Amino acid sequence: MSFRKSIITVTGIMGVAVLLRYTIVPDEEKILKSLSPELRAEHERNKHKRREQHDAIMAQIIENSKSDKPIWDVGRAADGSK
Repeated sequence: MSFRKSIITVTGIMGVAVLLRYTIVPDEEKILKSLSPELRAEHERNKHKRREQHDAIMAQIIENSKSDKPIWDVGRAADGSK
């Protein structure tokens, strides 16, 4: 009986947490709408630059993942350090 009660309690707590997260935390669109026009314009200007940086990092990660060496050795080889 105690195990069933514990499962129901944990499920209830998790359900309330998920519900609160979806009702309290705003999505990116709502955050952008709440910004001033200047900040919104700056965000749009920098979006392309952030995307390029992300793509470069992901390309490097994919390239490094093809190696059989451990990640710390691959990182050193890319940096040129010993």
